[in-house]
Amino acid sequence: MFWIWNSFYDKYWNFNNEKFVDLLEKSRKSRTNKNKKGTNILAKDITLFESVSKKEVWSFINKFSIFLNSWIDVKWALTILTKQVKNPKLNRIVLEIKENIDHGITISDTMNQYPKVFDSLTTALISVWEKTGQLGEILAELDRNLLESIELKWKVKWAMIYPIILLSLTFLMVIFMMIFIVPRITESFDKAGSTLHALTQFVVNISNFFVNDYGKLLVWIIFVVVLFKLINSTYTWKSMFAKMNTRLPVFGYVVKQSNIVYFIRSLTILLDSWVLLLDALKTSSKVVTNIAYKKEVIRIKNEVEVWLTISKSLWLNLEYWANVYLNKLFPEDFAYVINTWEETWSLSDSLKKIWANYNTELKRYIWNMSSMLEPIIIVVVWILVGTIVVAIMLPFFEMWKIAQQL
Repeated sequence: MFWIWNSFYDKYWNFNNEKFVDLLEKSRKSRTNKNKKGTNILAKDITLFESVSKKEVWSFINKFSIFLNSWIDVKWALTILTKQVKNPKLNRIVLEIKENIDHGITISDTMNQYPKVFDSLTTALISVWEKTGQLGEILAELDRNLLESIELKWKVKWAMIYPIILLSLTFLMVIFMMIFIVPRITESFDKAGSTLHALTQFVVNISNFFVNDYGKLLVWIIFVVVLFKLINSTYTWKSMFAKMNTRLPVFGYVVKQSNIVYFIRSLTILLDSWVLLLDALKTSSKVVTNIAYKKEVIRIKNEVEVWLTISKSLWLNLEYWANVYLNKLFPEDFAYVINTWEETWSLSDSLKKIWANYNTELKRYIWNMSSMLEPIIIVVVWILVGTIVVAIMLPFFEMWKIAQQL
């Protein structure tokens, strides 16, 4: 027993919490494996589908910030939060944070064990608070950042999902007409023995395919989905799809601008918290969502590590009269702002201004894009539905002309 206790100390008798964190991690995994072998099926289902939303994390940080800025003790604040946090998974994490403090494990160390709940920026800022004691400023900034991030990500997701929802509803309506309406009308045409127009015959053929050969369609859909999943599971294809997303005609701007906003915001907050530049770049690479931007930020960090300036890493070259800027992921004005900082050492203020401009521009673009896509989708709906209606009505017009001649 003495040997186990002694193993947590170095030769100078300084406590090494990294070994203790590893021991707790092994204990958690062992406890999880034992729970999986249990017979409580309901507990398995709850554990399987438990998740923590970004809004719930923000609510936790917001309350934690209020308590600590009111000079409430950290452990007592966590005790209060265990009673207020409703999400079972987050509640267990808060309780674990509270218990780990007694064993010399920091809050950021515990948060690092749950990367799907707490992002890299959150854990980095909590770690800075623990090292510097800048409690009020850092938690207040983290609170604002999480709220702004939630709002921006919701707007970006809605801009991407909204057209897909409308088009999906349109295609479902068309499929419903093809399966239930068109076959009944074509039966009356067959009984009357009328010849079908080319457009009508085309619609009837599609309807017959949906009614008789829907199994083949389902097989092809499942095959395409599985193939896409398999392809997207490899890093090479993920990287290729990430680059394709940045070059899409309308949505590419949203992808690029949102990642730039995430990067600038995280870098500004970390540098304001006196985080070293290399560590700030490394953490910011985890905050951006697109793999192409992750690779680009990591490349910049590696080049800065060998004493190259950030502006040169962004491929900004001011040594020639005819300046050529080749970086396709970051705009040229951002590179000039970085270059100005390298000459004047006023990075934080400049980044805050350019972040505010990019953020406002992105929100305006999303609103304009949503307004522009609505009439386009309505036109698409009218074309699809109108084509089916015209195809159905053409035989009636032919029959009416025949009746007039009689």
